[in-house]
Parts: sequence; structure tokens; C-alpha cells
Amino acid sequence: MAGADDLRRRRARFLRRRGRRERAATMPMVAHLAELRTRLIKSAVAFITISIAVFAFYEPIFSLFQRPLCDIDPDRLGPLGCRLQFARVIGAFQFRLKLTALVGIALSSPVWLYQIWAFVVPALTKRERRYARPFIVIASGLFLAGALFAYVLLPTGLRFLLAVGGENLVPWLGAEEYLNFVGFMLLGFGIMFELPVVLFFAGLLDIVGVDQLRRGRRVALVLIVILAAIVTPSQDPYTMLLLSVPLYLFYELTILLLAATLKRRKERGV
Repeated sequence: MAGADDLRRRRARFLRRRGRRERAATMPMVAHLAELRTRLIKSAVAFITISIAVFAFYEPIFSLFQRPLCDIDPDRLGPLGCRLQFARVIGAFQFRLKLTALVGIALSSPVWLYQIWAFVVPALTKRERRYARPFIVIASGLFLAGALFAYVLLPTGLRFLLAVGGENLVPWLGAEEYLNFVGFMLLGFGIMFELPVVLFFAGLLDIVGVDQLRRGRRVALVLIVILAAIVTPSQDPYTMLLLSVPLYLFYELTILLLAATLKRRKERGV
């Protein structure tokens, strides 16, 4: 009897969701494109506004950006120390613009994450829309936490990478090369830290189940390692391990939190 009731509830949820998606599908393509353009414009305005502020406060931001390199023993950094070089006349200006854009993307993440969610909302039911605010807050927090985690680990990773070739290799670091490395690290870790919240809310929306996540542990571990190899710019085993271990722990924590949440919902009869 309980199984039949659960089946009826799942069928009712499916029909409500399908009805919402069918109504959303009836919107003309022009309306979809217009809404997408509006969302992109809002995201771009937030990004540009924050980037202008970052450009104005470039010096302290550059000091933070340079600090992981300056924390390394000067004997391992060559004649320039932790100073960065550029080889083109416009190299310094390009570096400043790229650094500004990197920080602007990270700090504007709450806005563009919300715009992504808002664009998907027409295909969601009323109950699913209630998850918008916690999703944005948690997703933004995890993105920034991932970037911070990468920043804290940067000195250790840089020491390993600069020393692995032996004492006869002396680094001569270019500003753009260093920016690309650090930028990919921060953005890559930030994006990868979004995986737990995506899985958790997918479970709340009945897209995946707890049993599916438990059975897929081995597949998840392999996929996490592959993704870690893709997003880490150096692709060295040390950095991949630093990213893969916390992500798999997040995966297991997501299973526990999702199981507890669904159990409480079932006890309340939701």
C-alpha cells in the first residue's frame, strides 16, 4: 500500500513538472531568445561593474595574487624572485585586464548563477522554485570556497612544480603564464566545488536518488579524477590529488545529507 502511494505521488510530481515544461515550451522562440538576452545583459552589467571596481583597486589585489609566489624560498625563484616579467609593450596592460576579469568573474558569481537559475525557472514547478534562494547562496559560497581552497594550496603546489626539475633548472616566470596558471586553478576549483550542490538539489528534485549515488561511487571517483585532470592547468598528479580528495569527500557528504533530508521530508509526509 505504501508503495502504491509513493508511486502515485511520483506520478503526480511528474505530471506537474511535465505540464510546467509544456507550458514553457509553448513560448515562442523569440521570447526565449529575448529572455536569454536579458539574463546575459544583467550578468554582463554585474561583471563589468565589479570589474571596474577591481580595476581601481588593482594594487592590493595584485599583491594578494602575487603572495603565493612570494611565499616560496627565494633561492628557488631565480634572479627575479617573485617579480613577474612581460615581453610585449602592452603586456602589463593585458595582464591588468585579465586579472581584473578573473576577479570580476569570481565576485559576480552570485548574479550570474541566479540568472542561470531564473532562466530555467519556467520549466520548474512551484515547489522546485522554492529552492532558488538556498541554491544560489550555497552555490556561490561553494564557488568562492573552492577558489579560496585553491589559493591556500597554491604555495605548496608551486613549490612542488618549481622544484621537481632539480636545482639546475631556474624559473623565469612570465606574468601572463603565471596568471593563466593561477586563474585556471582558482576557476577550476571553484567550478568543481559546485558538483556537490548540483547533486544535492538534483536529489531534492527527484532527478537522482540516494541509491543511485551509492551504487555510482566507483564511477563518480573515476569521473572526479578525470575532471580534476581537465581543470588543473599543470595536470600534475599532486594538484589532481589535492582536488580529487575533497571532491570525493563532498560526494560522500552529499549522499549523507541528501538521505537525511529526504528521510525528514518523508516523516513529515512531504
